[in-house]
Amino acid sequence: MSVIATCLALLGAAVTVMGGSFYMGNQGESCSSACHSRGLNCNPHVVTNDSATIFQQLGVSCTANSRAWRYHYEPAFVSDSKSLEYKQCIGYIDVPGGVLCGHSDSSVSRLCYCDSPSHSDLTFGFGLSSAPISTSEQIVFQHIAADGDYGVITHFWMTIPTEYDRGILIRYYVDGESEASIEYEPSLACGVGFDDHQAPWGTHWLGRGAKYGSWFNNFLIPFQKSIIVTAQHTGIPNFSSFYMIIRGATNVPLKIGYLTLPVTAKLHLFTFDKEVAPLEYVNFVNISTGSGVMFMHTLQVETDNLNFLEGCYHMYTGAQEFPGTVLSTGTEDYYDSGWYFDAGEFHMPVSGYTHYDSTITHIEWSGYRFHHMDPLQFNEGFVFQWRNGDSVDAAGIKCMMEEGGTVIGSPSSSSLKAYTWVYTF
Repeated sequence: MSVIATCLALLGAAVTVMGGSFYMGNQGESCSSACHSRGLNCNPHVVTNDSATIFQQLGVSCTANSRAWRYHYEPAFVSDSKSLEYKQCIGYIDVPGGVLCGHSDSSVSRLCYCDSPSHSDLTFGFGLSSAPISTSEQIVFQHIAADGDYGVITHFWMTIPTEYDRGILIRYYVDGESEASIEYEPSLACGVGFDDHQAPWGTHWLGRGAKYGSWFNNFLIPFQKSIIVTAQHTGIPNFSSFYMIIRGATNVPLKIGYLTLPVTAKLHLFTFDKEVAPLEYVNFVNISTGSGVMFMHTLQVETDNLNFLEGCYHMYTGAQEFPGTVLSTGTEDYYDSGWYFDAGEFHMPVSGYTHYDSTITHIEWSGYRFHHMDPLQFNEGFVFQWRNGDSVDAAGIKCMMEEGGTVIGSPSSSSLKAYTWVYTF
């Protein structure tokens, strides 16, 4: 049997030290994934005592390489026959106090230190400093709750030089999802379209704390068993100055304004990215059954004039027909402003008008609205709807004409991006 085959055959072997266990990951696998696949949490504190003995205890036959630790995918066994260090155990000398769990390299099998999920993990999280980010999705953090516990992500922050803000995607895989139920651009998750660079500003829930990057949110993202958080840049092949903090808590109440949600609630992010015609209705959320509460909505609009702001917001639950519950008598009204936002941009606790730019024939606009103080509760399903422009009836009243009526102004086709956050239970 080859050295590689021997190593792979022993991947299930473990050596227990100080309450945790050492394992060998698969070739090219991160320690986050290696521990997670065993129902364990990765511990970044890898102690080797500057010795290759731990590899031998795990049944790995290798030549001990005495060079010092260099990379965050070490300590490791080099299992790629094309590598100059093939069949060597590397990076076990001068290991720093913490090694990034999420790093990997295609040529090695990492030495991983894993902990059992613990009821004492009341606060959990990780800080990633000056790390690379690329077009490949990478795991930043994984956590498994102990049996009988549940977890809640409570804080997210990231920074990167501003010119690289656009294109970052953060994903949350909740309770073993194969596709992330939450995927966002940090700026748009903070209610800001077109990567507007105003700073500093902030609210209870979100904001931006510095000239470059520094987007944060305190959205409560519950999970019953496990969470995986990843980062990716859709435009930069490799950049080495990405910073990120993720933090959470165990068994904390899910309080959204006046409401305490069931601990089994799940947060969904509904995204919309499409060109819509004048007077077209858009269902930003369409949930056919079940109960829940809407938390937040962000809208980004690129269009030819401001008449899109005449559009009304509606919600429907159960068997409601048009006009359902009219949530606003115009778009700016929904964001707690009026008269086409004639007082300018703002960032308030419940609502914000976060970006505006215009030429004679081109408009850019964005805003956010929370519903923790005026909860939009539903059962038997939920539809959250907006119209691109609107019309008035024969009495001059808006939002009451599903079709026809007198169109206000000349709304044009609009390119929309929207995030709508909804808890279901």
